Amino acid sequence: MSEHDEVFEWDAAYVLGSLSPADRRRFEAHLQDCERCRQSVAELGALPGLLSRAPHPPAEQDSTPQPPLDLLRKTRERHLARRRRRTTRIFALAAAAGLALVLAIGVPLSLRPQAPAMLLSLQPVSGQPMTAQVGMDQVAWGTRLKVNCDYPQGYSFGDENEPWSYALLVTDTAGATMQVSTWKAVPGREITLEAATSLAMDQISEILVQTQSGEEVLRAPVPKS
Repeated sequence: MSEHDEVFEWDAAYVLGSLSPADRRRFEAHLQDCERCRQSVAELGALPGLLSRAPHPPAEQDSTPQPPLDLLRKTRERHLARRRRRTTRIFALAAAAGLALVLAIGVPLSLRPQAPAMLLSLQPVSGQPMTAQVGMDQVAWGTRLKVNCDYPQGYSFGDENEPWSYALLVTDTAGATMQVSTWKAVPGREITLEAATSLAMDQISEILVQTQSGEEVLRAPVPKS
């Protein structure tokens, strides 16, 4: 058991001067290092003055009921209950303020979509009716790509075995082409996928989509500022 656990209930007795000299010296030594007990003593400091102002009954009224023997204990319990209620209110108000801040600022910002730095609509170069848009963002390691492909209803986009597979390719300003992503068609659905390349945006000259068999489907040049 710690020193605080042994003496923290002595605050009211200390204020009223009912501690023994040895206990009083021990409690005063404890007060030097314990902020909680110092605060409790300060809050009870007015108790002796209030008790001293209480009217004394006349001598002939010795039969008047005396204060209960557990007055100190009950007084301290009321004091501790008030302090606990005050602490609970403080924490509740802080929690409510934090939640309000999140709802007022954090949620709208987190839900706000970030527009890409550049958005390209790829143009068809074959008879397939699929469409695609590619968003491009410059990052420290290259370019992030976000692709939205739409496969209209009424077209199979595949054969008797399985849906066709597609690939996204980028061509750099030197004419070299590299594959950065692959996926399968989902007829009647719009799909979203992400890809990346180590090329910076100003190093990309063209973006295209082709089937895995090599048939070119969509294409778009990357404009330069």
